[in-house]
Amino acid sequence: MKSGTGGFLPMRCPLFILAMACFLLFWGNGHIGAQALEKLNPKTLDLFDEASRTFDSAYFMSVINGEFIEGRMSDEFVQRKLAGLEKKRSTVVFAHGCRGLGRGNLRYMRLLAEEGYAVIAPDSFARRYRPETCDPSRRRGIKGAPHRRVNQMRQEEIHHADYRLRRIRWVDRKNLFLMGHSQGGTAVAAYEGDGFKAHVISGSVCWRGVRSPRETPILALYSEDDPWRRNRPADSCLRRARRRGVNMEFHLFEGRAHNLSRNKRARRLILDFLNRHRRAE
Repeated sequence: MKSGTGGFLPMRCPLFILAMACFLLFWGNGHIGAQALEKLNPKTLDLFDEASRTFDSAYFMSVINGEFIEGRMSDEFVQRKLAGLEKKRSTVVFAHGCRGLGRGNLRYMRLLAEEGYAVIAPDSFARRYRPETCDPSRRRGIKGAPHRRVNQMRQEEIHHADYRLRRIRWVDRKNLFLMGHSQGGTAVAAYEGDGFKAHVISGSVCWRGVRSPRETPILALYSEDDPWRRNRPADSCLRRARRRGVNMEFHLFEGRAHNLSRNKRARRLILDFLNRHRRAE
């Protein structure tokens, strides 16, 4: 990904602004309407600002001085607890699914937090415009939704989280990890940046490709009869990784579970994988 202010190009040209204004009007899905569009200005379309919103509203979990802490990064309570941190923390950026932080996502985060990681999940829906792209009741994407643009948004959010975390004193920059579930897992698989020691992919067939740096270890978990996979091979992530010569550890589970956060074996695999790649402090 080309880098600019905050990690990506701001793209402020007038034609881009006009195109995005049209995009917001037709694809806003209720997040922004005609009245808001009338007040639209170039700053509204600043990509750094939009990604910054996702990090400021990110959900945080960690155990600090024996106390389990969770809340938004912008919450005064969370900031007060983080202000007292002195020892550096291994940190995981968690990319949520297509509808935000559901219970399964939170279970994954809690698993990692209780193991001693600081876990931060950028909130993609904190953006001023964020189209819906999936229908969980039918376990499929929404036809005609701007999937390509939203996938680009998810890349921006990961890149921005990496950018912000490297400027926080308590974050152990040698132990930064990336994990995602479902649409978030697809985003992790497609992420080309080299800022994370290892990647974990859950509930995704990596339909946007596996573009991780070849030297980055990857753990991928998937269920054989996951109802979201449709006609794609259950081991699609592994196939794509092998074609690119990417280092992937792949585990296929029996059953239909889209989220494996309750599966004891999956939980153990995730912790063992991360701990194995965590550099001793």
